[in-house]
Amino acid sequence: MRSGLLLLAGLFLANGAVSALQAPQETQTPEQLYQALSTLQVDPSRVYNVRDLTLRRDGVALTLGDGKFAFLMPIDGRVTGAVFLGRGHFFALPPNAAERASVFRFLNVPLIDVDISQAYLRFDESEAQEIERALVDQKAPASSDPEFVQTWTPVVTKLNPGLTLRAMEDWLSATPKPYFYAALTSDTMDQPFDVYVDEQHVDTVTIGQVRDVNGTSYLDTWSSFPAPNLPAPPIEFRPLDYAIDTTINDDLSLVGSTEIHLKTLGNGERMLELELSRSLQVQSVTDAAGQKLSFFQNQDLSHQEIARRGNDALYVILPAQAQPNDEYRLRVTYSGTVIEDAGNGVFFVGDRGSWYARVAGQQLFVPYDLKFRWPKRLTLVATGEQRGTSDDGSTRTGYWHTPSPVAVVGFNLGDYATLTVPGDPAINLFANHDLEQAIVNRLQQEPAIHILPNQVQQSIDATGTSGLLPSPARVLKNLGKNLASSVSYYEKLNGPFPFPELDVSQIPGSFGQGWPGLLYLTTLVFLPPQAQQQAGLAAEAQEEVQRLVPYHEVAHQWWGNVVDAASYRDVWLEEAMADYLSLMYDESRHPGKHSMDHWLSTYRDALLAKEPSSDETIEQAGPLDFGYRVDSSKSPDAYNTIIYDKGAWVIHMLRMMLRDPRAKNPDMRFEELLRNVLAKHRFQPLSTGQFEEEVNHLMTRSMDLESDRSMDWFFDEWVRSTGIPEYSVMFHVRPRGDGFEIDGTLQQNGVPNYFTESVPIYETLMNPQGKQAIYLGNVVTTGTSTDFHFEARVHPQKLAIDPEHTILCRTK
Repeated sequence: MRSGLLLLAGLFLANGAVSALQAPQETQTPEQLYQALSTLQVDPSRVYNVRDLTLRRDGVALTLGDGKFAFLMPIDGRVTGAVFLGRGHFFALPPNAAERASVFRFLNVPLIDVDISQAYLRFDESEAQEIERALVDQKAPASSDPEFVQTWTPVVTKLNPGLTLRAMEDWLSATPKPYFYAALTSDTMDQPFDVYVDEQHVDTVTIGQVRDVNGTSYLDTWSSFPAPNLPAPPIEFRPLDYAIDTTINDDLSLVGSTEIHLKTLGNGERMLELELSRSLQVQSVTDAAGQKLSFFQNQDLSHQEIARRGNDALYVILPAQAQPNDEYRLRVTYSGTVIEDAGNGVFFVGDRGSWYARVAGQQLFVPYDLKFRWPKRLTLVATGEQRGTSDDGSTRTGYWHTPSPVAVVGFNLGDYATLTVPGDPAINLFANHDLEQAIVNRLQQEPAIHILPNQVQQSIDATGTSGLLPSPARVLKNLGKNLASSVSYYEKLNGPFPFPELDVSQIPGSFGQGWPGLLYLTTLVFLPPQAQQQAGLAAEAQEEVQRLVPYHEVAHQWWGNVVDAASYRDVWLEEAMADYLSLMYDESRHPGKHSMDHWLSTYRDALLAKEPSSDETIEQAGPLDFGYRVDSSKSPDAYNTIIYDKGAWVIHMLRMMLRDPRAKNPDMRFEELLRNVLAKHRFQPLSTGQFEEEVNHLMTRSMDLESDRSMDWFFDEWVRSTGIPEYSVMFHVRPRGDGFEIDGTLQQNGVPNYFTESVPIYETLMNPQGKQAIYLGNVVTTGTSTDFHFEARVHPQKLAIDPEHTILCRTK
């Protein structure tokens, strides 16, 4: 059995060599400071026997009950960390029901109350001073304990680099933000857990654990929440514009530079955090005068950071502490490979990580200028308006400019067949002449498919045998027509298309992506149905690829590229809206086919499906506003089902509540909601709270269940909590005059007693024309059972609960 210390050491990426115990007393450059902080060891002269030393920060408490405690070596008199071995305790009570439910899911109790045996700590100077005072109060004398120090040497060597950059930010700032980090080992757990308390983040407190399951690492976030009464951290640096110069060589390697024009909004910061793909290596960072700046790229990030951001961090050290309203122009140069070759000349730009340097954090909308050089044999498409091209031998140069601000930009290239669908906007389609090798292999392993002659391309397999394969280029005309139709449909809901034109590019794989004015569509969209099936698509997935996927990405031109998520808690909104609008478009293309009911039923079934080897449903993995957190070792693939499927249901329920079936346009309020949000928050980050405010402005009297002109009840239950209610009804009927009285009880299960919903009840009649559902009224649930009374003109044979599918629920 491995010791707890070794487990703790495995929590972070190793840095390499072990330093000497003595840390440098003077640091002249950022590189020297980084080295000093990364190679700190335990101070052999400051080991203490402590009892009940308690460290408190923003609702969490770590008590070092009985054991040995030692500081890390000081640098220039400043202490940045400590270690503990003995008997201790950690306690945290999350502030709301959703966070407590999250803790319960991982620990089987609603609070974090754990005995610990080891602790590795990093903190700011104020925390170090508090600990110093506590040791003085305890009258704990410092002593020398070389054996204790030696025990910790391999552990701190591995753990230090993961926290060094955060320590540097604090060190170099004139206005440092308090932080506290603990890696804790408990004898009752097989792996350590992390505690982050950092006022740099909106969620000030984050507690979780990295778990390895079957060779795969998962980040289980037990709880994450903002500290009470603490304002959100300000944006320190705001980008004003970007100029990106990119050269793509014949071997598809990329050499580029990004000029970032930015403004300082904060005060006294020296470290600027950027993002850049892990596949690109930075050569230099310079200022407007050409002076080289120190930088650190992907320096031993912690597992938490890797999961959060994709291991693509780039920190730049400014020459001096920035002052408010200072402006900088930084030039970052880099090279590497972000373009993948899927075989047969099919290329695409990877979707993970940024192919250009950009300011990290909230993606703000700014203008971009793009310049590309690429092999003339290929076609390149990019975000923005193309402002001209020129040729130089075998190389082509092109220029693009974004006429409106955007949050991100993208590009793609390949040996494309092209087609333009004229209109406003014009739609330019780009499809590869050949299929990627993975699909070719799959199709050639399957029995021959029957494809019309005008849909095929000639192929020679590895044995020299000629075969017929579907040609992606053959579907461009029909695909273009459908995409143009979807744009027209969405314009009626959202307003005019937000960009001058729409470029649609084929990519290998099974995902899609909607950049501003540029779509990535999977090759599967470009295949006829028989080939999709042979490529491995199940019937349900094939239906989604044909009927939803392209139009989901079109909807992102508004929801994602006109408004963008303000934080990870708000990502659900743009994905849910894009998904639901694609369902609405599909319903418009198939009138009378009940396609909306079909998709919503499919989504509900997916949400209610059980996790493998668990009694939990997928929906229980977490609420919508947990974002990426819903994926964990307990639910590795819950994200798509919750964010897309439940999110679409939430938008559907809002639409149904806003709907007026008596109006000429029953969806008038829903369409007004969409246009209001897009107009008021145009080219800005959008939060769930801001979206809720717009719903409040348009809510009807029947939506005001708490009589406070607020939809908090709805967002609290459906966005910030989990649970799908199950309804059943019991009733009896008695004659009264010319009609009947119906008295009954609506039973509600599967959700907390305080769950509130307005549930429509219908009477079901059988007549020569078939089954008929007549609306009786809505029952507002209160607790597990709610009595109701209705009057009816005819004797009901049966009562139906929500036959129009306006609520995400189960019925008996």
